[in-house]
Amino acid sequence: MQSGARRRSGPKRLAAGCLLAGAVAVAAAGMAAAQAGVSYVRVPQSGPLDPVRDLAAMPTVGSFHQPLPEEYMWTAGDAAVLEHLPNLSRVKSDVWKVEPRHFRASFRLDAVPQTATLYIAGPRQARVWINGELAAELTYKAQGHMSFRAEAVSVARYLRQGRNTIALEAVRGYGSSHHTNSAMTKWVNSGEVLAVKIVPSEEGADAKPILMSDGRWRSSVEAAAGWEQSGFDDAAWKLVFSKGIESDSDFYQWQADAGIYAWPGYLGEASYMANYRMEPAKTTTRSEGVVVDFGHELNGRVVLKAGGTAVNATVRYAESLGELKKGGFLGDAPMHVPAGGELRGPKSGFRYALVHFDGPHVGAQIEVEGIVYPAPQLGSFTTSDARVNRIWESAAYTAHLCMQDSILDGIKRDRGLWIGDSEAIHRVVADVYGDARLVKKGLEDSIGPEPVHEHVNGLPSYSAWWVVAESEYVRRWGDLAQLQQMEPRLVGLLAVMERELDARGIYAAAGGGKPFVDWSPEFKADSPEARRATHFEYLLAFRRAAWLLELAGDKAGAAKAAAKADAMAEAAKKNLREADLSYGDRWQTNAIAVLAGAVTTDAERAAAWRVLERTVKGRKPTDRITPYYGLYLLMAMAELGHREEALQWMTSYWGGMLDAGATSFWEAWDPSYAGADPHAKMEADDKVGYYASLAHGWAGGPAAWMLEELAGIEAVKPGFELARIRPELAGLQSIEGSMPTPHGVVRVAASAKRVAVDVPEGMRAVLLIPAGTWRQAGDIVHGVPAELGARMQLEIKHAGHYEFVRE
Repeated sequence: MQSGARRRSGPKRLAAGCLLAGAVAVAAAGMAAAQAGVSYVRVPQSGPLDPVRDLAAMPTVGSFHQPLPEEYMWTAGDAAVLEHLPNLSRVKSDVWKVEPRHFRASFRLDAVPQTATLYIAGPRQARVWINGELAAELTYKAQGHMSFRAEAVSVARYLRQGRNTIALEAVRGYGSSHHTNSAMTKWVNSGEVLAVKIVPSEEGADAKPILMSDGRWRSSVEAAAGWEQSGFDDAAWKLVFSKGIESDSDFYQWQADAGIYAWPGYLGEASYMANYRMEPAKTTTRSEGVVVDFGHELNGRVVLKAGGTAVNATVRYAESLGELKKGGFLGDAPMHVPAGGELRGPKSGFRYALVHFDGPHVGAQIEVEGIVYPAPQLGSFTTSDARVNRIWESAAYTAHLCMQDSILDGIKRDRGLWIGDSEAIHRVVADVYGDARLVKKGLEDSIGPEPVHEHVNGLPSYSAWWVVAESEYVRRWGDLAQLQQMEPRLVGLLAVMERELDARGIYAAAGGGKPFVDWSPEFKADSPEARRATHFEYLLAFRRAAWLLELAGDKAGAAKAAAKADAMAEAAKKNLREADLSYGDRWQTNAIAVLAGAVTTDAERAAAWRVLERTVKGRKPTDRITPYYGLYLLMAMAELGHREEALQWMTSYWGGMLDAGATSFWEAWDPSYAGADPHAKMEADDKVGYYASLAHGWAGGPAAWMLEELAGIEAVKPGFELARIRPELAGLQSIEGSMPTPHGVVRVAASAKRVAVDVPEGMRAVLLIPAGTWRQAGDIVHGVPAELGARMQLEIKHAGHYEFVRE
């Protein structure tokens, strides 16, 4: 990112134009406006579910967005990031580190402005002296899930020409206690951050600051009497620890910056993000305020524009009308908009907003500013079934919503990088959007720096999913340079994981890690069933690790990981398998056992299918699963040769969310949630109700599954040097799919009588089509029998379009 100040009322970047059906001219005009310096594209309500599904142009990274120069700061040597805390569980306590810290700076003014506003963000309590006079006493009481908020105070009367001093006493803010492996994110989440600036303008208006927090401030944990006075000698105080507030996209995670929305000029977006503006689909005036419906789930913020007079209001976001009535995840955010100006509310995921005006608001306007990662849909999938098509579109949109500065699983709650959740999202990001940037960044950020000494996200299972996600990234993109860079961290993580195994080689939480498999009874906390399923996640991870280490040239490490996987597989058969050869009676455990390669014989496969078959026949009350593990259930059903039943269950399960009103897929779902207000019944994080997210990236898996198992496109060798194409109708009349690869887009179309494929330059492919007599350009084709004679295998050695017709 580039540094430097710029006065701006909007994100000065090239935003994405939209090729909407029947509105290409609108998109072209939007792009021309963006290139002329307009900060966003205006999008009409009509068009596809994803308003920026097709992009007319890509933004030039860093060309239009320069981060603000002001910095977060804290007392030197006192910040949590410098203490190397393995976790921040103490942050949950309001009594941890609440003694005041002290800060001082000086600045010069050639002339005193008529109006000046002091902004402070971070602390729960602060007292400010300017030139020895007490100018402000601020107390912030946390509401919703905003850990801190920008507070504004008029201070022009305390300023003077020439040298000025500011002295500030601050109490640590509330912070966020989510587990992250990033040192910088830990610091911001600890609440030990303070941002300050004075702007020569009224509240809500931007201007070049006359003072800002940066590395030149001095700080002290303790202060002598008179420290707040202008003449106090602070030369012995240490310079603060500081970091630019827009310098690291990790600062935008875990709701850390939710309350800084009112900071003039603050965007909280990486330079590669883009924006669009859209008017409401429906507006209703009620006694409590104006209720706005934007028509579908989105990631962004409400923009409030004032007319000829200043506007004071509060805004509340919600993903459902029930949540809107309940109070919203972030609570009610105050907004002060100067006359003729506009103000962005906090970032979040929402469909509805409630705007309550406090006083006159003639001419006020409400819009939404969507925040999007500008990646076009290079992948596609359509079938003869409209319901399946809608599931694919909604799943792809769900993943795109979560492609932000990082891959954020829930765009309403958490807004953070959970690598287990992200493993499912990565598949959609690759298969649909052909993007490697965010996946690569997420893999590097989530594991943290060397040496690795803790589980990813603090969860043993997510350490396993990190290994699987890394292997999928390398297989998909062939990025061996990244693998070489990550190999020491991979080895370190495997050592951390091994500490969780007992003497039998069974996962037993021996290292004290907390098992988590799924938001489902017996899987969301330590239990025998959670441990059994986690064992197979570990088995899968060690097998993938052996493959990765072999690619990295570490033959000894590869052999060790392979031996560990073999031993774990054998230990599972001895200690975890039931008498009927299944791995218990739960979908999740049997599904992950199949994917881990622990189900190998015909008898074992039949035993696993007896459990998984309940998806479509004879479901039990205990068969509870989330869309997260639902992806791995779909994959296991396909692995067992039951793609048609998998599609049937997918159409029922994800289709059930559509029937309940979903425009993006949800964190949790069960048929029992159906009714007038399904959001009120959702269970996640040991909570029931509106806390759960209605746009959760881990629920987008069907978009990848359909391309990989129905279009049947798969990378056999890293980077798609060799592809495997196995189209599967699964009871449908026809399918068409396309998937981006490092070489270009692979396309597949299939019906009972026709298969057509397009292979790009630089790729070889193996094509598997149903057995029978097939002709290409009138000539009978001859292949090798495969899948016990059910399929015929053909080799495609050159790029081009290939079409086969069945007699």
